[in-house]
Amino acid sequence: MKRTFIFLLICFLTCPGMAQRNYGDSLRTALSGTQKPIERFDLMNRLLEYGYISGESNPDSSYCIELLDIAQHLDKDSLFAIAYNQVGNNFFRNNGDLSRGLEYFFKGIPFAETAGDKRRLSSLYVDIAAIYYRLNNKTEELKYIQKAFASLPEKNSPLYYFMLAQIQYHLSNYFLSQGQTDSTLYYAQALGVTNLSLKSPLFEAATHGLLGQAYDKMDDRALAEIHISRANALNDSLQYIWGKIEGKRAYINHLLKNDKLVEAKKQALILIGIGTQRNIYDYKRIAAGLLTTIYDKDNRPDSAYYYSRLESAMKDSVFNQDNMNKIQSLAFNERIRILEEEDMLADKAAQRRSNIQYALITLGIVTFVILFFVLSHSIIVTEKWISFFGILGLLIVFEFINLLVHPFLERVTHHSPILMLLALVAIASLLIPLHHRIEKWIREKMTEKNKRIRLAAAKKTIGQLEKDKSN
Repeated sequence: MKRTFIFLLICFLTCPGMAQRNYGDSLRTALSGTQKPIERFDLMNRLLEYGYISGESNPDSSYCIELLDIAQHLDKDSLFAIAYNQVGNNFFRNNGDLSRGLEYFFKGIPFAETAGDKRRLSSLYVDIAAIYYRLNNKTEELKYIQKAFASLPEKNSPLYYFMLAQIQYHLSNYFLSQGQTDSTLYYAQALGVTNLSLKSPLFEAATHGLLGQAYDKMDDRALAEIHISRANALNDSLQYIWGKIEGKRAYINHLLKNDKLVEAKKQALILIGIGTQRNIYDYKRIAAGLLTTIYDKDNRPDSAYYYSRLESAMKDSVFNQDNMNKIQSLAFNERIRILEEEDMLADKAAQRRSNIQYALITLGIVTFVILFFVLSHSIIVTEKWISFFGILGLLIVFEFINLLVHPFLERVTHHSPILMLLALVAIASLLIPLHHRIEKWIREKMTEKNKRIRLAAAKKTIGQLEKDKSN
């Protein structure tokens, strides 16, 4: 069901404007109408994914807190993988805290591996690659794109093409940054083919944008114009804010390269308007820098100076916004730390309870063994009871051994049912001969000894009675 819903999200991305807003509203309505943890988890996860993909500003960070809280209460690896992925996205995309984003993406990886969730594992690797792209660390960027590709879900998964499209986009963008236009074109064209299954304007715009920029680097002006103009038009029709901004940036650079200053100025003013509307100082700074270049080329020094000053002011604003983001990131991180600390304390309390129970079981077994030997040397119980309690004690001891080794086996075998079975069979093969030998000793030696004790006691009693009778 969850995969179907995420697939529907992809379908909604093919619908502009109102359809996407209606989808987001329907998710919020459904969320407000349920208190079931797993349903709330699914809805919040889809709302966060929708928020990032549709370009809605500042997705609700409280969702990330609740996702992690539900994952801890239900204690499911698949939920932990999703929760840590979304927490990482909040740090990375909302607060611009790359190091914290990376920390939580890495935290999610072992949970996705244990759960066998290739879709989530692939997503985590893609997000890690995106951070290394922002850090301009090309070696690590390519490394994690390749890991994402190796972790793709099966082809029959409804999310296979969605994840493949993201990987192809990142590969094409990587080779574009390296100036390898042949590889850029190859993966951009592959993205276009993949999108035939998705039919998403988002990936169609990305395909045209990458093709256009590659042709621009190859000085093929005609093809560059066709693709970059198409990408710009598609991005204008979408709600995806980052696509709009990157599309505009590529389009303006193309116009500047071809001395189309009037259209370049028009597009740069649209870009600065988007940055102002969404309060994204970094993109206002980019637009101001482009306008400085445009007016400088147009021999209008006053306007060029004005936008140069504006660009400098935006740099200060970007610095201030980064500080605010870091403050918000610290507050968010403290909430996550408290939640994880509470979970750690709960684990410690559970471990203490488990240790106490093990100690009580051990004490009970020792007491049972002592009582068994005491009673076996008395006439209170018969040999049948000695045999019964002896075999019962053996069963308890051997089951207790299995109980002790089970957590160790889970860690060693990584919860693999086949390996667990083989390990338990190996242990049983060692314990069974010992079990039979001890059982034989109890039945033969202990019961015989008890018979002799009872017989001696009986003879003593008879002798005493005969003595009393003779007197």
